[in-house]
Amino acid sequence: MSQKRPVRIGIDVGGTFTHAVAVDNSTCEVLSHKVTPTSHSSEEGVAAGILESFRLLSEELGEEAEVVFLAHSTTQATNALLEGDVAKVGIVGLGQGLEGMKAKSDLQVGDIELPPGKFLRSTLQFVEAKSDKVAPAIETLKQEGCKALVAAQGFSVDDPSGEKDVMAKATESGLPCCGTHEMSGLYGLRVRARTAVLNASILPKMIETAEMTHKALEQRQVEAPLMVMRSDGGVMILSEV
Repeated sequence: MSQKRPVRIGIDVGGTFTHAVAVDNSTCEVLSHKVTPTSHSSEEGVAAGILESFRLLSEELGEEAEVVFLAHSTTQATNALLEGDVAKVGIVGLGQGLEGMKAKSDLQVGDIELPPGKFLRSTLQFVEAKSDKVAPAIETLKQEGCKALVAAQGFSVDDPSGEKDVMAKATESGLPCCGTHEMSGLYGLRVRARTAVLNASILPKMIETAEMTHKALEQRQVEAPLMVMRSDGGVMILSEV
């Protein structure tokens, strides 16, 4: 039985076209390059275009090819911000005393205008860190229509345990959540919080696309893990999205 040829595949989802390329894992020789229209109007969203690109590559490569690495990148996040196609974000602010008063003031992010007339909506629940009020605050934000959360606490760059507690409880409630300590190692809660709100607003769409793509590739019996390109040129696994 002949040994299969290991192949690496990269798929880039642009605003108009989706490009897919296959290269030899050992020599980096380009084996195939396919271009398909990006499937914005499909029920599966841009994931449909990713799968179509993968299908075209697979047909040309044949059964002798074995996919050992698969990564995709997308401008979907940038497009979502430019078009105002974002989720409402709930902020779980943490603190107490004078420090808490300052933090609560810094976390009044409000609505951020993206393109003219379209806004990123956010709302705040402020509670004491690691208290029994965190879970009810998350539930309140969920009932108010928030599809993603931000955990925010002053000086969390030194001790992120309070934010991590919120993030864990958010995951249990079924909502994606990011902490301000993940945005930057610098002090300045106001800037970190605003950045985190922007990041959180695109998480639901990004996660949905990645999960739909992953599920469809599994159905095609692709064993290579789906990787997602980062803005710095590196890759991360799906669970890190």
